[in-house]
Amino acid sequence: MDLSYADQFSVTYYGEENYALVIIGEDEKFLVVPEGEPVPEDLPEDITPLLQPLTNMYLAATSAMDFFCYLDAVDQITLSGTDRSGWYLEEPKKALEEGTMEYAGKYSAPDYERIVDKSCSLAIESTMIYHCPQVKEQLENLGVPVLVERSSYEADPLGRMEWIKLYGVLTGKEQLAEELFEKRSKNWKMFLFRRMKDRNIRIRQTREKQ
Repeated sequence: MDLSYADQFSVTYYGEENYALVIIGEDEKFLVVPEGEPVPEDLPEDITPLLQPLTNMYLAATSAMDFFCYLDAVDQITLSGTDRSGWYLEEPKKALEEGTMEYAGKYSAPDYERIVDKSCSLAIESTMIYHCPQVKEQLENLGVPVLVERSSYEADPLGRMEWIKLYGVLTGKEQLAEELFEKRSKNWKMFLFRRMKDRNIRIRQTREKQ
């Protein structure tokens, strides 16, 4: 996958089936396995397989919800690390009201029993989970893969936006993610151009008055 701005993750496709090797940071590795395809027998131990479709995800990284909203993939998150009162977005609020999403405890004290009962396919955590390594370890011991959201580590705002491509891979909506990023990046560049233009006008006007 070609990335123009993000440097905190990478995606490499393999084979005609388009297995996707996802690397986050320096040492978190996942292999997204297309629906109906087998997990490679020779998969290294340090690579965690993620079998599509990834439904019943547990989202504790609230900032990532925006990406799921844009991708129209909120239905793939059935477990939330934030209760209804903590959400500012309408989509998760509505899902929690209707019962299609359940509160499963905050990142530091998840409801392990509920997460396991729901056959959670992936837990998406913020970097705050690094302060609670025992929680990450316990989830993994229970068979729940843990992906740490690092978009906040991107130096460039467009790098943070480009994480929508990663969520496109996870949700099976790569094409939509590419289109959305292209549109949003153009809007952002136009905003910066206009702001720079306004700034230059103000500087010129100030100089003319001197």
